[in-house]
Amino acid sequence: MSTIPYDASRESLFHPGDADNFFKLGTVQNDAALCAEMSRLAYVKDENLLVQYLNRARFQKELAIGYGSRGTQVFVASRESDNLAVIAFRGTEPDDPSDIFTDANFIMTPWTDNSGQSLGKVHEGFATALLANDILKKIITCLDSLVPATRVLITGHSLGAALATLTASCLPSSRLYTFGSCRVGDAAFAEALRNISHDRFVDCCDLVTRVPTKEFGYVHVGSLKYIDRNGKLLESPNEETINADRLKASAWYLVRHAFLPGTVFSRDLADHAPINYVSAVMGLRASAS
Repeated sequence: MSTIPYDASRESLFHPGDADNFFKLGTVQNDAALCAEMSRLAYVKDENLLVQYLNRARFQKELAIGYGSRGTQVFVASRESDNLAVIAFRGTEPDDPSDIFTDANFIMTPWTDNSGQSLGKVHEGFATALLANDILKKIITCLDSLVPATRVLITGHSLGAALATLTASCLPSSRLYTFGSCRVGDAAFAEALRNISHDRFVDCCDLVTRVPTKEFGYVHVGSLKYIDRNGKLLESPNEETINADRLKASAWYLVRHAFLPGTVFSRDLADHAPINYVSAVMGLRASAS
């Protein structure tokens, strides 16, 4: 079985949508692996290429928002053979100022579900990005047009993971998979999402998963799936285990990658690259240390 090496390149971190190997890395064996690749695919900016790559996995595009413009970008795709739909949000793009403003606006604002019931407080920038131009309503309308028995997966990476989490709060029967997600809301929001099935993947040193900090009232939601320094998945490890693993990972990265041309200077950033989530979740990450 082929493996995927750890990727420390700036290109994979800052421009994941420029890749052309979507759904060509190996067999997608489960929903988590499918969503990891879909969250990477969400970075593709050309809608025609999006359709082409979706076809490789026998999906068809149902809805595409934000392509050819700035701001929130999301697609909905379906696969008739197994009555499956995937909602995938794009993460932060370094060349889109609106994304930077969205991330930076971490004041909390009240959040409600479709019936107006309070779900606690959430990051105002994320809430605004999802509600702008009726994006959430358009997604729900699209889902309503599909076969009633359709199973819905919601996913995203980075900023996309945060928007996916907010969307899932309004679609409680969906299944949520997030990758490299920052914290989205307060303890009341986390409690409101307690019954939503959610796997939250964190790749070792990924800095984005540690902001906004707890000091501002933010807490994580979902079941932690920690990816260790060698790309192995650990189920909800304790903080001591995580800290020890991160120390070893940072030391290894400093020696092997930090000073090479074209690489990211810190593993805290390199671990955020979507491809490193894909390789680990698919079980194809080549052991590095």
